[in-house]
Amino acid sequence: MRFKRRVLLPLLALLIVIGGCSEESAKPETSSETAVEPDKADDGGQTITLVEPEEGGGDNEHEKYVVQTRLTELHLFDDTTGMAWGLTRSALRIYLTANNGKNWIALSPSEQVEFSSLPAYGEGMFFTDAKHGWIVRSAGASDETLVLRTVDGGENWSIATLGRTDETPTSLYFSDRNHGWLLLTKTSANAGREDKTLYRTIDGGESWRAVMRTVGGTQPAGSEYPLPDLGYVSGMVFQSASAGYATMLELGKPSLYRTSDAGRNWKKASNFFSAEDPIGSCDAYMSGKPQSYRAGGQGSWIPIGCKQRDTVKYNGYFSQNGGAGWKFVSFDLPAQQSLNQTIAPFFLDRMNGWQVRGNRLYRTFDGGTAWKTLPASDKLAEQMEKYPEVFRLQFVSQKVGWILIGKTEIRRSLLLQTLDGGVTWKVL
Repeated sequence: MRFKRRVLLPLLALLIVIGGCSEESAKPETSSETAVEPDKADDGGQTITLVEPEEGGGDNEHEKYVVQTRLTELHLFDDTTGMAWGLTRSALRIYLTANNGKNWIALSPSEQVEFSSLPAYGEGMFFTDAKHGWIVRSAGASDETLVLRTVDGGENWSIATLGRTDETPTSLYFSDRNHGWLLLTKTSANAGREDKTLYRTIDGGESWRAVMRTVGGTQPAGSEYPLPDLGYVSGMVFQSASAGYATMLELGKPSLYRTSDAGRNWKKASNFFSAEDPIGSCDAYMSGKPQSYRAGGQGSWIPIGCKQRDTVKYNGYFSQNGGAGWKFVSFDLPAQQSLNQTIAPFFLDRMNGWQVRGNRLYRTFDGGTAWKTLPASDKLAEQMEKYPEVFRLQFVSQKVGWILIGKTEIRRSLLLQTLDGGVTWKVL
């Protein structure tokens, strides 16, 4: 099934403010959700210039519309290209810029496909580049679980179905344009357990096949050692068409499982998170999503948070050999107070990382052993005074990064960019 994206700019200009969750879709729209002039924009909202490309891919542009919008997530592709998105009235809104936010185009799927919740990157959305992407639409009461895919930057979307399932997407990952995995989970009636089903595609998402279910389910052929139902999956990474790993919280402690046969069978890693690691005494642990490096080869890392009362302090496990071996690094960073406890550091490669604490950025050049406080940015401090929540921090090079901040209670967000490694910031 294929839908062609229709860019109806006058309509978008009236409906374009993006809500962060399904509950917001039922609220009445406010005046901030209309087209605005650039010099009359509310300083509490993001204004972007939306354009419609020429039919057939020409370089000329049609009319431009300045709209005020609430963005909830982002993903960077290179120094000039990135996308941001959100959800309102069950309609997913995705925007792409190829010129550092000077203007944007809509690459959203057809409104005929309704989304009841916001797909998170790495859970229900994944792009290998600006042209090739996939989005999972969770099943509703009478709907099927759908996987939408595009190979032309959102101009057209095709749909594959997994049928009706009461499981929800927990992790979506593609090692290349053809090979991908989708993990669906459902919390079990037994505490600490969840049902898990892993689907795989080898044709870019055109078709999906279950390759693993938890012990309690009927196993697909060739799956003798699936992931256990004990524990909750926090993320999944595949370095090739066959090798990958998944992170979990088992009985409250981080664990890691590896596969070498494309997800059919899994083995628990004994060299990940041991009692000898100097994390210290924690009230609870937080297992972050695995993060593959944007540069510097096939390495990856996993943030582990140590929660003590109302604070969380992050440390990291690093691997340069596809998850076969892990090195623990204790981060010399201040603990995160209450707000933004789930925001772990971001690493571009094995050596270069950033973390935000309050309205200041910290920078490491040696893989997290030492952290340097960057000079204060007046623009970032000014905006974070109004919008103290950090939704996403990402760098695509040692110079270029984006940060998405906001304030949930007033349904506002703001996207900022740095071109000097985090020292100075500007609103996109």
